[in-house]
Amino acid sequence: MEFAIKGVNYRSGRLSAMQQFHVARRVAPALTGLVAALGGNAPSKDDFAQALAPLADAVARMPDADAEYVMGACLGVVSRQTDATTWAPVWRSGQIAFDDIDVGAMMQIAAKVIQDNLGNIFGALPASVPAK
Repeated sequence: MEFAIKGVNYRSGRLSAMQQFHVARRVAPALTGLVAALGGNAPSKDDFAQALAPLADAVARMPDADAEYVMGACLGVVSRQTDATTWAPVWRSGQIAFDDIDVGAMMQIAAKVIQDNLGNIFGALPASVPAK
């Protein structure tokens, strides 16, 4: 899957089945809370904003090791377009490879990977998140 964040193009690969399993079991409390808050429907901007509180709470309660596993697994399958024909991994040796990827971009990238890889597991996940 290809997507853009802050005008930069990214390409996401697939997590292995085992990675999908481990990511799913770690993010399940947060995602099921989001789906429940949204009633399984595509969210409006207001609905999504209201659903963020329990989602943020579930993520905040996640142990650091789990959060780092999820981020590492998700970022590990993503490449960034560096010129017209070149793509470079965004995650190398347990670190983000680009200085301009801040926490906001990192979270958006991970969310795209989760949506693409786990959307079939959490069937009620919205197909897209409304833009701010």
